[in-house]
Amino acid sequence: MDSKPDNATASAAPVSVMASAPAASLRLITIVIPMLNESDGLPIFFSTLQSALAPVAVRWEIVAVDDGSTDGTREVLLAELKRFPLWRALILSRNFGQQAAYRAGLGVARGEAVIFLDADLQDPPEVIPELVQAWQRGFKVVTACRTSRAESGPRRWLFDGFHHIFQRMTEGNLPRNSGMFALVDRVVVDRLLGIQEVNLFLPALKSWFGFSQTTVNYARRERAAGQPKQSLAKLFNYGLNGLLSFSDLPLQWIGLLGLGVSLASFGYGAVLLLIKVAQMFGFLANLEVKGFTTLAVAIFCLGGIQLLCLGIIGQYLARMYRELKKRPLFVVEQTLSSDEPERVREPR
Repeated sequence: MDSKPDNATASAAPVSVMASAPAASLRLITIVIPMLNESDGLPIFFSTLQSALAPVAVRWEIVAVDDGSTDGTREVLLAELKRFPLWRALILSRNFGQQAAYRAGLGVARGEAVIFLDADLQDPPEVIPELVQAWQRGFKVVTACRTSRAESGPRRWLFDGFHHIFQRMTEGNLPRNSGMFALVDRVVVDRLLGIQEVNLFLPALKSWFGFSQTTVNYARRERAAGQPKQSLAKLFNYGLNGLLSFSDLPLQWIGLLGLGVSLASFGYGAVLLLIKVAQMFGFLANLEVKGFTTLAVAIFCLGGIQLLCLGIIGQYLARMYRELKKRPLFVVEQTLSSDEPERVREPR
């Protein structure tokens, strides 16, 4: 999904800053990294990240969000962040979910652009220079798309099925085979921060605004350490939330299903009426309509359809209810930074 950058940006030469330039003159890019129970893999992750960022002539700000870890991630995180001159660590009061953690980090990001990156190394930090180069050419949204992935079995089928269905139902709001790994310009960040939705689905929201966009391809890796934190049930709910947030087609399908069942019922009723009329005049005398079987099938069929429709409507109503309550997406228990590494701020 490539589109040309606006004329003012396209007419300028791509930004190229010599590594010897004063640090103050370099553009600032923030990397937002949520994590949940990733203590085993953080040393190798931050070592790989540091090596990947070193050749790129920009200033880096690392914003790490501990999303309620219980395995000592906080201690390992604070030790590893000292590799970087500019960083912030947000400690959430409990696990609020990946989307909320990304939103928490986005709220304190100070960069001219923001990169979304998971801490499991499945999305390789070595791709970051390509994202930055595309941004320097004037693109406001640069999405990393997977050419292959390490998952297999049911997880692979779920991922592939979700992307196929999402593309068909939302008219391409999410680039095929992409997720959170992306770079967005400050103009997009400001609009994301202005959204008050509780049921966030940032992978598609960052593209929904429009602006100039392009993609970068990469091969997805195995996790560096530990097990996936998203169970199949969580992945299903995550995908369902994305679909219902960007499409009202299921509600339209309910209407079409109701219309189809009604037409079939009226048609069947008309056939039965014609049979009765014919028998009154001596025709089709040997044709017997089994009343109990017909009635039982009709009841079970209509009952199942009604429950299915109520379930779909209930999903939309539940999301509306969560939006109306306006509870905060997350609660920050502690904020530490390279400027004030020991300061503790009040929860908000």
